[in-house]
Amino acid sequence: MTENRSILTIAPLLADDFVDLDGPNFDSNKYSIFLDENANRLGSFKKYLICKLHDSAIIDIRQEFDKLSIILNDYSTCVFAKTLIERYNLPIGLNNISFPLKIEFEGNLNVEYNKVDDNGNLISISRTDLDEYLYEQVTQIDKDKIEIVFHFWKTHVKANKHGKRIIAIVSAKNLTLIENQDKVWTEVFGHEYDELYMYFKEQFNSDRYVSDHAECEKLIDDFDQSKKPNKNTI
Repeated sequence: MTENRSILTIAPLLADDFVDLDGPNFDSNKYSIFLDENANRLGSFKKYLICKLHDSAIIDIRQEFDKLSIILNDYSTCVFAKTLIERYNLPIGLNNISFPLKIEFEGNLNVEYNKVDDNGNLISISRTDLDEYLYEQVTQIDKDKIEIVFHFWKTHVKANKHGKRIIAIVSAKNLTLIENQDKVWTEVFGHEYDELYMYFKEQFNSDRYVSDHAECEKLIDDFDQSKKPNKNTI
């Protein structure tokens, strides 16, 4: 008989979306230290951890031989771009913007897909199409293995039906993040807004919340204000 695996023990950071909790079940400070201690192994992916890819649309998931690629439309950059277009009434189509980044696992790859029952138990399912990135928890890192538990959303094929939360447990020897946002930004906007874009990236990396239209409006205001001459220097 297979022993039940619970989301509470496999990935407690993700548990509150699946089960009712009586109180805190996760030490976020300890987790942050764990991520800092393993920054070299996580590479560029570390700056996106703890909800920074939340709501990113899944462009594609490709699994070939010993490699898994998860390709996302970076939600934060997309929101900022759309805010900029609306702010300055730019003649750029809002619906055709995509700022892809790729999370790539390779070497000793293992991928498991699961649904979660009402008691928090993981139930193995076949590989399935996925639509949106929600959260993640890095659960294991050593010199031979990185394991991450991903929380994805799968939209129902019928628009009036509720979708499903899917847990994917992915492990491999190597993790690589390929960022293509800068290239696409230049293709869409040219170089006119480079300074503003760099300011957005600085704020994103500083842990400022920038994944919201209103917050991006404030960010643009802050940038414009910083460019105004200081009256004390006139």
